[in-house]
Amino acid sequence: MKTAVISALFGAAVAASASDAATPGSDAEHSCCSALATHDALQGKVLGPDSDAYNARLKTYYSANAAQKAWCMVLPQSTADVQALAQIISSHDCPFGIKAGAHSAWKGSNGIKNGVTVDLGYMNQTTYNQATNVVSIQPGSRWGPVYETLNQYNVTTVGARTSVVGVGGFTTGGGYSFHSNAHGLAADMVVNWEIVLANGTVVNANKDENADLWKAQKGGSGNLGFVTRIDQEAIPGTLLWGGFTQYHLKYTDAVFNAYLNFTEHTEPNTADQNIVALFYDKINGTGAYAIRSILTNADGIANRSVFDEYLSIPNLGSTLTVGPESEIIPQFTGPTPLGLYANWFTGMATNSIESLKSIDELHKKYVPLMEAAAPDATFNTLIEFQPVTDTMVANGNKRGGNIMGMEPLVEGGPSLMWLLSLTVDTEEHQNSILPIARQFIDAINDKQREQNTFLNWIYLNYAWEDEAPFKHYGQKNIKLLHDVSRKYDPRGVFQKLRQTGFKLATPRCPKA
Repeated sequence: MKTAVISALFGAAVAASASDAATPGSDAEHSCCSALATHDALQGKVLGPDSDAYNARLKTYYSANAAQKAWCMVLPQSTADVQALAQIISSHDCPFGIKAGAHSAWKGSNGIKNGVTVDLGYMNQTTYNQATNVVSIQPGSRWGPVYETLNQYNVTTVGARTSVVGVGGFTTGGGYSFHSNAHGLAADMVVNWEIVLANGTVVNANKDENADLWKAQKGGSGNLGFVTRIDQEAIPGTLLWGGFTQYHLKYTDAVFNAYLNFTEHTEPNTADQNIVALFYDKINGTGAYAIRSILTNADGIANRSVFDEYLSIPNLGSTLTVGPESEIIPQFTGPTPLGLYANWFTGMATNSIESLKSIDELHKKYVPLMEAAAPDATFNTLIEFQPVTDTMVANGNKRGGNIMGMEPLVEGGPSLMWLLSLTVDTEEHQNSILPIARQFIDAINDKQREQNTFLNWIYLNYAWEDEAPFKHYGQKNIKLLHDVSRKYDPRGVFQKLRQTGFKLATPRCPKA
């Protein structure tokens, strides 16, 4: 395997590029996994292929696409364990991937085939400091247990809207929440990151210490180091009013208008939010289109007048109720089991009826094409519409800002973020349907451009592997990311050896 020059910091060669990654059965495979397994701190924490424990970890992936069979898996249980594995990975040139909650969908997002998977799933503790009002969460936690832990203190935090989503990837990628209008994204509420750098050094990043790293990690994903603890400011109260409401398709225009009007009149710092979702489901149904809203108030106040337009539309059923957030959000996880073949795509458009109706029309055009491509397939599609609002962006900026470059999205008012989720029963069926889904995405973007409703930005946490979210962050933020990457990872371990997730591809000097 080719190697770069010897690093003065690490005393080790770093793999020259992803294309030079070693193959299964190679000396590198044995060297990496053996070095990890025999290290004093990691004994009993490294899993080999085909063991029961290894296979059990593969079943924890949300999407079968992402569940790659690594040379070995290492499951640290502490920051010290991560320090040890970081030093071994760097010194042995080990290609690696990072897995926290494993809720990303595409192949290569959080699992690696030719390398070592660093599985943070055993680092899953949540603690709350009442004196500082800070929640400290390990990256392998899932949001359901986080909320349950905080119930006893009558506080919550800006986290995911489904209980199974992992903390690490969600927060480092931004983190859209039911609390985002009132507080910003999950990353915006981070007052400190504990990060293990590539050379095994532990640093804290906050507004007073390593402030450049603190900001860059708010949207920087896995590019800067191993995040081993996330300290977030807590929010008082645990109650959430929310739930699904399903409508007859004949009320689609009414639901769309309610969505647009609600979004256009979003109040500053409001606890109120809305989502509209379109479905086609052959996994949990016989194959039918549907439309739903998700209405929420993060203060637990039911039926506020801002929702009157929605509440006046006749519905087929509703789960709207008030309860602890930990009890409300499991319904939003949905009944789809783990281990199916999931694919996510995303984009942005103006907050307009043209944007909504064109996507709805294209959905009904392309689903029959998917059915024709794989007649025996069981699959579903979900299209979710959610707003990006001025108050969401402003709340992030007043807490030090992030590097996601969202300001242009709200210069003319709120904008529309859309997500397409395609879930298929088998890989064979996915191979037939996925090309049609890709055509659908292209058609959405082409139509938005044609009607002048297209906005050029991509949300990392929803992005497909080729959607390149970082290039949309804006020149200033991209420069900060590259500068911070060079400063804290001078040999480019997280660009060259890390094989999962979105990368910066930051150029390196030979003798950094």
